[in-house]
Amino acid sequence: MDLELNDIQQELASTLNKYLRSEYDAAKREEILRSDEGISREKWQEFAEMGLLGLAIPESYGGADMTFNEVAVVAEAFGRSLVLEPFLATAVLGTNAVLLAGSEEQKQAILPGVAEGQTFLALAAFEPGQRYEVTTPATQATAGADGAFTLTGEKTNVLGGDVADHFIVTASQNGELGLYLVGADAEGLTRVAQRQADGLGSANLKLDNVAAQRLDAADAHAVLSEVIDLGNAAIMAEAVGVAEASLTMTAEYLKTREQFGAPIGANQALQHRAADLYAELEYARSMALYSRLAVTSEVAGAEKDRHRDVIAAKIVLDRAARNISQESIQMHGGIGMTMEYPIGHYAKRLTVMTRTFDDADSLTAELAALGGLIEPQAADLS
Repeated sequence: MDLELNDIQQELASTLNKYLRSEYDAAKREEILRSDEGISREKWQEFAEMGLLGLAIPESYGGADMTFNEVAVVAEAFGRSLVLEPFLATAVLGTNAVLLAGSEEQKQAILPGVAEGQTFLALAAFEPGQRYEVTTPATQATAGADGAFTLTGEKTNVLGGDVADHFIVTASQNGELGLYLVGADAEGLTRVAQRQADGLGSANLKLDNVAAQRLDAADAHAVLSEVIDLGNAAIMAEAVGVAEASLTMTAEYLKTREQFGAPIGANQALQHRAADLYAELEYARSMALYSRLAVTSEVAGAEKDRHRDVIAAKIVLDRAARNISQESIQMHGGIGMTMEYPIGHYAKRLTVMTRTFDDADSLTAELAALGGLIEPQAADLS
């Protein structure tokens, strides 16, 4: 198994990192963050022109027909620059939900617009009081006489929901989980936009007899599980980029910040702490790779192993991200606590991303319920 990036992936990473260094530096990001929408539609269009939004979309729908491996390369690069545009919400969560559960007609209607940068998507799965439970929504779906559906309920923390043109909404019909496509301009839909601590946009939704189309080309439970696994794997790839940029910034600060006539990096205790953080970074990188291998496995019946491996990797990455973000702030001293200095923004992103979809406690409980990474085998006492 080749764990290195192939030539195409290396070229993608090199080109994108070069673009982001010049076109998405801290000053330009701050300008975007302070704008009315908190994203740049101009930058989003440039991402589309670079082919980034349609990487996992088949050519028949205007995409590049590539794999999650290329998506992970983009996510890591976006992490280094703290990109604010809703790549995860649209190109990973929304796109894969439509690909896996949508009919041919629904795919043709939605996916070309995503690849062209004209359509934003968002997955609306979390609800008030449900915390991280997404398989038993209180939102209700009612079938109409003409085969259409209406939805009534509430959704919270819809990542990318502040700008989404279409929502993929979870709802129950007679106790059965379903996925439904809802237009952002649908009558009866109320959207309250908000901004997360890391600067990314989200929204709360209220649905009152909102017209919807059902995405029923595959089992909703299986689709939702796979989409969230892909989302977590993308988050882990992004976290590697965020952590790497944090440590690069911290190492540079240790070399240039002087105290008592010498760089503070000359202090051996700080050198040891920095070395420990670089070991943590490699640990995080290996976990991101582990999750990428899990979601791209084509072995028959690998669904259970995929989910188990992804949540185990995120548990480990959560610890690494927490250590890197906190230690980076500490080694910057007081300046690390200011809004004007970038390191705090990286710490916020690492903190939020490890609590997107789940957290270490909920993942640990779920992994234990699955029997851990290695299923116990009954002893042969015969």
